Amino acid sequence: MKPLLLYLLVLFLLMGVSPFLPAGGQIAYLSVAIIASGLTAILFQKKAHGGKFVDMGFRLNRNALIGIGIALVFTSAAVFVNFGLPYLLGLVEFSLNEESAALAPGAPAIAVASGIFVIGGAIMFVSCLFGEELAFRGYVLPRLEEGYGSVKAILLCSLIFAVWHLPAYFSIYSGGASDSGWRSTVTMLFAHGISVVPICILYLTTRELYGVSLYHAAIDVFQYSIVRNPELGDAARDAVYNMTVLNESTLTVIGWGWHIVAIFLMIGLCRVAKKWTLTKHYNLN
Repeated sequence: MKPLLLYLLVLFLLMGVSPFLPAGGQIAYLSVAIIASGLTAILFQKKAHGGKFVDMGFRLNRNALIGIGIALVFTSAAVFVNFGLPYLLGLVEFSLNEESAALAPGAPAIAVASGIFVIGGAIMFVSCLFGEELAFRGYVLPRLEEGYGSVKAILLCSLIFAVWHLPAYFSIYSGGASDSGWRSTVTMLFAHGISVVPICILYLTTRELYGVSLYHAAIDVFQYSIVRNPELGDAARDAVYNMTVLNESTLTVIGWGWHIVAIFLMIGLCRVAKKWTLTKHYNLN
């Protein structure tokens, strides 16, 4: 476990620098730091464990296609429950974000949003694939599984992932949860942790990073660049649309309810998918 602990130290040092940087450079720094985290995972995989890069989740096989298929279904459900359903129930309203730098004068908002989702989503997919997902699902999660088993590994990986985001609440997320006090920050950190439980389950089912990266990228580009999540503060200031909450209590129940339902939905999808997945678990030692 020593290589894993050393790697986690590197991860937290890379993230921990961000609050001390000038506001204008924090997003650029973290974009580089996230990729550095993934590339460092490859180095640890090879040098500390003698493992192969492709065995971290980069094999193009049946599992990759299954993972992508599950991710598409799961992402559609997540977007509908968290945005579509509240709108249909009259719990939220959407309006153009007049302060968005992405909206050019006269440009149709729906066209801009669609372009951002496709192009920004593709860029975010690469960032997730070689960044956070490679770091946490491709390296940290399998190492934890070796020492603690699947269930404990998922819980520990989710907890570490959440705590790792803490510095962001005092850097790129400034103006959001951190300015609302520690209670709001802790709540958001808990949401960060529980939100990745399903993709941890997906990774351990397929042992590939494409599906988990697809889901991660789609959700991130949606809440950062399409519909502004106010709790993400300055990091989402250029989103195309604002979302005005009309019934916060009901929306909160739906949001937390989705986190619970999402876990069981992913378990169900993965149980069905296991009939067709390749059962070989690659040698990570």
